[in-house]
Amino acid sequence: SGVITLKDGKAYDAQGRKMTEKKLGAMRRGIGMIFQHFNLWNAKTVYDNVAFPIREQTNLDEETVRDLVLMKLNAVGLRGAANLMPAEISGGMARRVALARAIALDPALILYDEPFAGLDPISMGVTARLIRSLNDALGATSLIVTHDVAETFEIADYVYMISDARVAAEGDPASLKVSSAPFVKQFVG
Repeated sequence: SGVITLKDGKAYDAQGRKMTEKKLGAMRRGIGMIFQHFNLWNAKTVYDNVAFPIREQTNLDEETVRDLVLMKLNAVGLRGAANLMPAEISGGMARRVALARAIALDPALILYDEPFAGLDPISMGVTARLIRSLNDALGATSLIVTHDVAETFEIADYVYMISDARVAAEGDPASLKVSSAPFVKQFVG
């Protein structure tokens, strides 16, 4: 099972056994992460930013790495930007480079930290549709932490609303949109 428990700085599997570094590393390789501020390496090209996890986590030859990187950049509409530096691309493009890097190893789980922050309405819609289409294409599970309710409701299958460190509401977007709960109505409205 993919369930892990963290206790006293150690990870335990579903049976309560302490996970080895090897097993924990394998589990981590199945997770892609997109940070709010992208965390691209400024001294590396777009290509090398996306190639980084592939080179670090596999023993693939450079020709295969090249094919994978170009495929991931193509998936986010940036194949032509491979040789650019992060300083030469827009914020929306940087977000897509971060997404290409996050999906480089075809993760089963993709974590997004405020993926719509700072985007204009058009870029926000494009990003939301890209997240949904990549999620479906990869057969992945995505966890999106955001304050952008409208965009999230357009692409989410299920939503958890957190308030005061607890789940205040949960459900599919359609049911939450018509909820009579005051917190939900305030947040959605």
